[in-house]
Amino acid sequence: MKFEIEKRNETARIGWIEYKSRKIEIPAILWYSSPRIPAPIKTIRLGRDIKASGTFFYPKKGDIPPSMPYPYFFPQQFHDFASKWNESNATEFEIIDAKGNIRKEEKIYILQNAVELYSNPRYFVEAITEVRQKIGYKPLYAPAIALPSNLAILIYAGIDIVDSIAVVLKTRKGIYLTGEGEHKIEEIEEYPCSCKYCRKGINDFRSLLMHNYEAMKNEMAKVRNAIKNDSLRRLVEGKAVINAHIATILRLLDEKYQHFEKIWPIHGNKINASCYSLNMPPIKRFRERIIKRYEKPDVAKILLLLPCSSKKPYSMSKSHILFRKVINRISNRNVIHEVILTSPLGIVPRELENFYPAAHYDISVTGYWNREEKEMLQSMLDEYLAKNKYDAIISHLPKEMNFLSIDAISTCHEKPTGRDDLKRLEKVLHELSEEYEHVYPSWRRKAEAKSMLLFQFGSIGKFGECIVRGKFPEYKIYCNDKQAGVYVAKRGLFSLTLVGARKLGRNYWVEIDDFIPKGSIFAIGVKDADERIRSGDEVVVFHNGELRGIGVAKMNGSEMIESRHGEAVKIRHHV
Repeated sequence: MKFEIEKRNETARIGWIEYKSRKIEIPAILWYSSPRIPAPIKTIRLGRDIKASGTFFYPKKGDIPPSMPYPYFFPQQFHDFASKWNESNATEFEIIDAKGNIRKEEKIYILQNAVELYSNPRYFVEAITEVRQKIGYKPLYAPAIALPSNLAILIYAGIDIVDSIAVVLKTRKGIYLTGEGEHKIEEIEEYPCSCKYCRKGINDFRSLLMHNYEAMKNEMAKVRNAIKNDSLRRLVEGKAVINAHIATILRLLDEKYQHFEKIWPIHGNKINASCYSLNMPPIKRFRERIIKRYEKPDVAKILLLLPCSSKKPYSMSKSHILFRKVINRISNRNVIHEVILTSPLGIVPRELENFYPAAHYDISVTGYWNREEKEMLQSMLDEYLAKNKYDAIISHLPKEMNFLSIDAISTCHEKPTGRDDLKRLEKVLHELSEEYEHVYPSWRRKAEAKSMLLFQFGSIGKFGECIVRGKFPEYKIYCNDKQAGVYVAKRGLFSLTLVGARKLGRNYWVEIDDFIPKGSIFAIGVKDADERIRSGDEVVVFHNGELRGIGVAKMNGSEMIESRHGEAVKIRHHV
């Protein structure tokens, strides 16, 4: 069996499995087929192309091995016994128990008790994450739970293969399925679908089944397009708004941050933030790096707290252009550090406003902050100020943010962009900044670049020896008059040269076999990798400590180590 990923998006992927000289595109639907229940044409048919072997009690020859199922809540010894039995009967498919031991091999893994697990969101999320941690990035099949309405959340959760069994069972009960939910067929007065079966009128089991199959195929097309367009999370959040079961699963998946964060690329599409977005992996990762990695520019002595804007990056908005005009009139402005307070990101220092997702999110700006947002922002601000010390703090925040408990000079009495409030801000900034030694622009550029490098890599390596030129945000780093790197605002990251790779050192590294990479490094050539690497990260390539190149990661570090197929690194410069 051969398995290769062609496109990754958030927690899902598009690729293919080569099985019995046939390619199965994932995410895939296996369509149940029998003499009485036809499958759509040109599809993978469950029961014909892929046959089941029955169960422990009723075994028969087939591709999918028999299973030894025990309920999820049974004591551990039952799951251990079932796992050993399942493993001994495995083919290229292996049925796995989430609580049992799993030996990672080149197989398609089938989640046991999927129907029972899906009925309980907490069991389901626990099982999916346990299984994924054990099988890594191998393909996973969850039988008999997929419907048009939940297909997006199943694929988002990390399931690669589903089937049509649940659709057949719903059809037997006279249920009309759509991407939003399900309805009794007799309650439908006007068909919300324009498939040929709905146009003719649904009057028997077969026509209802064919419509439900069309709904399933249409939903899979939406999911695949969302993966290709980096918008699967947006699709899932839309489902969560109208389905409490999906909403519960989504919130529980977000609690598994350590598992899902490493899968999520470092850069993605625009996030349309909602009430479900506060703890989504890239947003939580941004907040975590602010607290754990980031350090303020060391020359900055005065903290200026500013509100966010609807336009991103913030400095391009009308309100922040006004703020910048005020600051630019301050002669010693380089001692002032602008920090934007926002939801769902919390704290965004000005020099990080082009990093993902700070420049790539939309949220309705109403002035209303819910309890979760207030608690997040206050907690984050407390942690930030405990680590980053300032001599003075100025709050130019609107009165809707008076819930914050902070010892600061307030300069906003009415409206942040009001004439009187801006004059008041300028007066306070001028008085405070004049108390400090003059900070030159070159000092501030270097300090900001250091803060940005810390946020991106967690270390500045030997970049402290370099100088920084250019205008924010397109900073260029030079070492001994040779360019080491440039900040690419569109990408939201520093791109390094070989000079920069040497300065960064063994940080975000990939160890390869003995060859010179000139285009792409495939996973088969990777010997080891830094597990902090995420898809889209800047990575340095070595062989036995010898620099071989610099490029962009196409999969995360742990997947590079595990996979035997697929592009691991796209090389930009090589020795």
